[in-house]
Amino acid sequence: MRKLDPEVAASLAERIRAIEGASSAEIVVEIRAHSGSYAHAEARFAALTAFAVLLVVLLSPWDIDPIWVPAFVLGGYIAGVLLARLSDFVRRTMTTRRDRDGRVRVAAAATFVERGITNTSRETGLLVFLSVFERRMELIADRGIHDAVPVLEWNQLLEKARNRAADVESLLDVLRELEPLLARYLPVRPGDRDELPNEVRFAKK
Repeated sequence: MRKLDPEVAASLAERIRAIEGASSAEIVVEIRAHSGSYAHAEARFAALTAFAVLLVVLLSPWDIDPIWVPAFVLGGYIAGVLLARLSDFVRRTMTTRRDRDGRVRVAAAATFVERGITNTSRETGLLVFLSVFERRMELIADRGIHDAVPVLEWNQLLEKARNRAADVESLLDVLRELEPLLARYLPVRPGDRDELPNEVRFAKK
């Protein structure tokens, strides 16, 4: 995903307003192209490519002047880096699910603080975080939500969100499921006001 479609952004913002209109929760949605650098994955693939080139050179039936071997290997490494940067499939193959999930959790936690979700007056902020490359969704809620929503119901929703396909449609589905849950346990109270922006932020990095 290179950018967020305006119609999709409008649909997400509408869902956020619906949740906040039915509950005391403050919803923030962030979509990331990826949650961190994957230079190590690119380097791994480049090293494999360089090794494959070396094997081809060494086992080739043609006579190759040894002076050209380093150039062939270096060229293979550079080609591997470039290919990995262009291919999400390659970078996913060169990393583990645990590594990718860990990066999403760290990025989501940083976003929770960075966007001021911890500063709501009744501690009812909630971050819904989608990382496209990792195909992972994270929900991070402030203390007021954890105190109001039963642990079992919250954990079921969280697990369902994490196990989804993790695309924009799934994100909309999660927001739809959040509305009745938060309206039930965090109903609108007198004095509630909109404290955080409703616009969805899309970050390429």
